[in-house]
Amino acid sequence: MKFDMEKDSINKLFFNFSFPAVMGMLISAFYVIVDGIFIGRGIGANGLAAINIAYPVITLAISLSLMIGVGGATIISIKQGQGDYKEVNKCFTHMVVLNIVAYLVIAIFVLAFQNQVMTFLGSSAKLTELVREYMVPGIIFSIFFMLSISLNAVVRNDNAPTFAMLSMGVGAVINVVLDYLFIVKFDWGMTGAAYATGIAQMGSALFLFTHFFKHSCKIKLVKTKFDFNIIKRITINGFPSFILEFAVAIITILFNSTLMNLKGEMGVAAFSIIAYVFYIFRMIFNGLAQGIQPIVSYNFGAKKWARVKATLILGHKISLIVAILILISVYFGGNEIVEFFNGDMELVKLATRGLILYSSAMIFLGANFINISYLQSMERATIANFLSIGRSLVFILIGIFTLPSIIGVDGVWLSLPFADFMTFLTGVFLNKKNKKIIDID
Repeated sequence: MKFDMEKDSINKLFFNFSFPAVMGMLISAFYVIVDGIFIGRGIGANGLAAINIAYPVITLAISLSLMIGVGGATIISIKQGQGDYKEVNKCFTHMVVLNIVAYLVIAIFVLAFQNQVMTFLGSSAKLTELVREYMVPGIIFSIFFMLSISLNAVVRNDNAPTFAMLSMGVGAVINVVLDYLFIVKFDWGMTGAAYATGIAQMGSALFLFTHFFKHSCKIKLVKTKFDFNIIKRITINGFPSFILEFAVAIITILFNSTLMNLKGEMGVAAFSIIAYVFYIFRMIFNGLAQGIQPIVSYNFGAKKWARVKATLILGHKISLIVAILILISVYFGGNEIVEFFNGDMELVKLATRGLILYSSAMIFLGANFINISYLQSMERATIANFLSIGRSLVFILIGIFTLPSIIGVDGVWLSLPFADFMTFLTGVFLNKKNKKIIDID
């Protein structure tokens, strides 16, 4: 189905772009969750703790690919609105090359300094080998994760949101099947989990590449000279997405270290479960934010200001409804959700309380994701970066370094809600101070 970005109703466009984006993100979250369930039940609490320690390395690769994907897709959508496909193809080519270069730098560094990296990530001697078993194959396969994320953003912007969603489904099916085979049947442990995820992402990336061989697709890889201005533009536009995603790695490292001191491996395992569950919630808002991006970018390029503003308002309304529903489900079903991962009652009790407190960030998190994506979509990167850095670095650091010393382990769980609340207040303040930051004239 093709959509008229300038004439179709905003409600129709929002549904047709956001629904596949959200479903794609949920499918992606689903096979990450399946990893957690298989590891938690097949390997145990130490396996959950180990994957939580190893994953920030993978998150770095994902963050860079998201920066390249969102930054590049924003330019592509704006240029499509202007009818300039020469620049579209130059940008697309630079995106693919940037992913490959970023992958090589990360992979070489991590493989060369494995022990130092694991120590930095907060691994205890007890968990080192489990961390290594997941981290090494995970980083080797991460090129497919990176290409899958960046290509997904381009395909969605190329009027094919459903195809982008299906690519996630391909990866999910492969991952579930291979998790069962590698962890349960072959007893390959953490290595099996890493290979299952890596092969699944390979399938997703290859599926996405087929879109660019379609006769109807105008976006192609072209022979072009290195253009620093394009790279700069991609980086600046996508940097808020990098910060929002990489914040997960920073949060994980800080939380693991704090929880190891407060609760030992049990605390880290509890946070691993919370992180898995919260990943689903974050992906929903990520999908909503990604869904408004093509609509805002295209209409911004076409100078349809009223449609741009209407997209923002609708995004906030839907985000609020979703946040309320999530909060209700966590409050009444948190215990059952946690038990999917592990049946140890001490772990279940600790993780359930943590999940409820951690999820209290939901309403403000959704609003922040929508605002930042809206600003990115119009290349207003300075303010988007300011909000992203505030949420992901400044406020989370203030929270994690102060709250646990005041209220103990509950302070760890409340650090993220504190950061999202403060970011929301900052956005409100900036908007009132200068209406042009958020609003369109």
